[in-house]
Amino acid sequence: MENTELIFNAVQFAKQNATESGISVEDVAKNAGFSIDYFNRIFLSHTGFTVTAYIHYIRLKQAAFLLRTTDKSVLDIALQIGYDSHEGFTKAFKKKYGFTPSEYRSANKSRMMCIGEITDQTVASRFVHNNPDFKIVDSDEVIDFLLEKDAKRYGYFCTTIKYCGLTIVAPDGKYANGFIGVGDDFNGNCYLEIMTDDFKLLADWINRFPQRKAFYSDKNEAEVKEIITSYGVAENLKVTPQALYFGAPFECSLPENITIRLLTPEDKKAIAKWANGRKDGYVKHLLNEQDYLDENNLEYGVFEKDNLIAVAGCGIDEVHGMRLNNCCAIRFADGKENDKLCKTIFEFVTNDILKKGALPFDDMQHGEYAKAHGNFTSVDAGYRIVNYRYDIIHEQ
Repeated sequence: MENTELIFNAVQFAKQNATESGISVEDVAKNAGFSIDYFNRIFLSHTGFTVTAYIHYIRLKQAAFLLRTTDKSVLDIALQIGYDSHEGFTKAFKKKYGFTPSEYRSANKSRMMCIGEITDQTVASRFVHNNPDFKIVDSDEVIDFLLEKDAKRYGYFCTTIKYCGLTIVAPDGKYANGFIGVGDDFNGNCYLEIMTDDFKLLADWINRFPQRKAFYSDKNEAEVKEIITSYGVAENLKVTPQALYFGAPFECSLPENITIRLLTPEDKKAIAKWANGRKDGYVKHLLNEQDYLDENNLEYGVFEKDNLIAVAGCGIDEVHGMRLNNCCAIRFADGKENDKLCKTIFEFVTNDILKKGALPFDDMQHGEYAKAHGNFTSVDAGYRIVNYRYDIIHEQ
């Protein structure tokens, strides 16, 4: 077993046991089968963390999650994540986040967490360690570069960098010809998102890296397959249209007796009736008053007279001043499904997003999803494709 796999297992062990107050470097090294001195060096070179720093990183990340999503006392959280005292926890937390735990809770209680805040930050370091011709580059600089180049084409990917916690790596630190976003699947497994218009470089990277990966291109599936096949890529491609940009607002007339407006906590009774006994995560979210304090979290109610018959949810993501919504998911009350109304709701939300100064993007309303949700595509509603996201599926 190579060091890379041993370190991966060590990271998983540290992650799973970080909240045990007595966990030590010795415990992690012993589990990995290394002597302590040697283990410390290779863990740091693979992950960018010392073992002790990684344990504290995992603890404090879990503490931030608990502060934002529970009403547990600061002391109870400190003990739960492996600290022996309120004071020691508070000092460590403030050093990392710049706030005391109480201050952090007050500032973030109403803000929903994004995926990037709970990802594993060791995966990019492990990738660079195994591919020394790549360097980690400044993500903010890459975002600025892409927005300046073509905000409509690359804006969706820029928000992905921010909200999914992708770390950007590029050959020798240069990114103008292409770069890779490195992420994880919450188990510490690495996946790659490739951005380049150089198809020879793209083919080289597809063939070189065994990790699960995807890439972005403004070319359609047939064009992409023809080009990369000519460079020796023999894998199948699963195509998913993504980042569909709506060019200009248009009038949207609602049927008689139908109104659409943003939901508020005062709509709890109507929401409960719409849910009809369901208690899934989305219903709990709609009934949580704190979630309505986040101005970028938009939940539209569709009313037939005074009866809530559908909910259309979307959120506005912002990166370096550019604002866009990432989708519009429509859910009807039982027995109220209506394809024509579904399309009208989609168009209404698009117009309202534009009025709020955000670009309407969509990565859902196509393919099998579209057939089951209104039987229309976002292109049918006036969007145009500016980018595709291709998943790389290895042939068996």
